[in-house]
Amino acid sequence: MRPIASRRPTPVRRRLGRVKRSLLRALPLRGQKPSSHGPAAAPAGPSRLEVRREFVFRTAKRSATVLEIGPAHNAILPKRDGFRTKTVDYIDREGLVEKYREFPQYSPDDIEEVDYVIPAGSSMSDVIDERFDLVLASHVLEHSLSLIDFVNDCTRLLAPDGVLSLVIPDHRYCFDRFRERSSLGRVIDASLAPPRVHTVGTMTEFTLNAVKHGGSSSWAAGHKGTYQFVHGLDEARTNATRAEGDSYIDVHNWVFSPNHLRLMLHDLDVLGLISVREAAFQGTIGHEFFLNLTTAASGSGLRRDELVVLADAEQRTMDVPVFGGGATEGNPAT
Repeated sequence: MRPIASRRPTPVRRRLGRVKRSLLRALPLRGQKPSSHGPAAAPAGPSRLEVRREFVFRTAKRSATVLEIGPAHNAILPKRDGFRTKTVDYIDREGLVEKYREFPQYSPDDIEEVDYVIPAGSSMSDVIDERFDLVLASHVLEHSLSLIDFVNDCTRLLAPDGVLSLVIPDHRYCFDRFRERSSLGRVIDASLAPPRVHTVGTMTEFTLNAVKHGGSSSWAAGHKGTYQFVHGLDEARTNATRAEGDSYIDVHNWVFSPNHLRLMLHDLDVLGLISVREAAFQGTIGHEFFLNLTTAASGSGLRRDELVVLADAEQRTMDVPVFGGGATEGNPAT
């Protein structure tokens, strides 16, 4: 008797095969031990930097001309390592050193000179004449005022056959754990009427829901500890008042899990709102996942309903939260 799988209709077998291949792409890199929680645990062998570079160069050449957006103290392809990189940020090196001065874990020596200083919300491609083989944005997309405008701005900066490489935090494993994933509707609306700075609503939601887990702002699947809110109600009110002004306050505007973002990018492409498609994908390692996008790519290879199922399943991999103190109303945590 034939195996049950072989007795399924051919279209069903093909759909199952596509879903299986997508799940296999989310498995850890060679040499990593898979986690029973779905995403891979932080790699025991390669460093975080090595993992990031390995993914970037799946579809880009090491000799590529590079524009790295907002690397600050954590550049993936810094000039000092011999890469043909230029950087862009919303403040210069002196401003970045001052911004991270209160964080002793960051060394100012890791912050390189910024080649292009462009205010938040401004178009990079209107200022930067050069075009690049690789535009690299690690932990930047979630900060953008308009996701659609950011992706399209990056696309305009690409040379022919160029790659837009994104490293994105998985909200399930960082301080955004208790924020809802961003909706397609809000993404489209933000492009139609982009704010100049992050809105009062974004600042309030971010402040009220930011957490640590076991004392960490980001963690891998299986991390032990309880949750603590970082801020209290008084601080949320203060930040909401600050957001009413014209000063840019740097927070996460968008919230993603891996297949949720893949679905969103698929939808934006078929709606004609962006022109890049998925060329490579790596599921969550530690607390971040990876996407390479190009104009020539054909996409994920999955149908929309298959991406919906995968994105929906991600919410069922989340832990059962236990809180162990933290900020309370009128008593902000420090």
